[in-house]
Amino acid sequence: MFFEIMLCVFTLFLVTMLSGCERTEQKDKVVDVIAKDNGKNIQNTKKIAYLTFDDGPSCLTEKYLDILESEGVKATFFVIGQQINGEEQTIKREISQGHEIGVHTYCHEADRIYCNCDTYYKDVIKVKNILKKQFDYDAGLVRFPWGSANTYISSYRDNIIQRFKNIGLEYADWNVSAEDSVGNPTQTSIMQNIRKDYVRYDEPVILMHDSGANKMTLSVLNNIILELKEKGYGFDVLSKRSKCCHFYEN
Repeated sequence: MFFEIMLCVFTLFLVTMLSGCERTEQKDKVVDVIAKDNGKNIQNTKKIAYLTFDDGPSCLTEKYLDILESEGVKATFFVIGQQINGEEQTIKREISQGHEIGVHTYCHEADRIYCNCDTYYKDVIKVKNILKKQFDYDAGLVRFPWGSANTYISSYRDNIIQRFKNIGLEYADWNVSAEDSVGNPTQTSIMQNIRKDYVRYDEPVILMHDSGANKMTLSVLNNIILELKEKGYGFDVLSKRSKCCHFYEN
């Protein structure tokens, strides 16, 4: 009788121990899943939109900056060098508010800048040097006017890209275009052009323009930001993207 009682007690003790181990193991698995979700897994699936503006600074840039500041959004501005003169305070504001500045071109005239590889290289370096000398800003991105697939540079494309890399410049294209500098854009057309493509990417790079003629872009910018936020996107400067945006590599 005593032996039977002791056997029951031992069996109960063993079952309790095994059950506790199983619960501990399950808990550890849950913790491990949570740790992964709070780490690399979530980070890799987080959606970030990169707003980029070509052709500034302009008479509208400060208003763009007002909207970005009010929404807590960072953007990237690819500037035209000859337009910096007289807009120095705007460039300083872009820098102080944490936006990124990239090189676009000095004059944005295709026949002048794209004559040959040396000509465009010197054009870009001129802007890069202005940013460094006047604002102590070391630009790390360059965007070709009309993109890296334009026919003007077809004969020396690989050469100019390598020369830029040699001095720490990475070229940046886009995978979403507002088409806001073509024809007669409207608020509706800009929204439709952005909306039809951004949903295809976790990291959309959105091309817009910051020239004095782009009043429609300015008028719809707040709506663009709000819609992206509603769809779960955050925002950052372009150099923070997981990889640089190149045509055909998005």
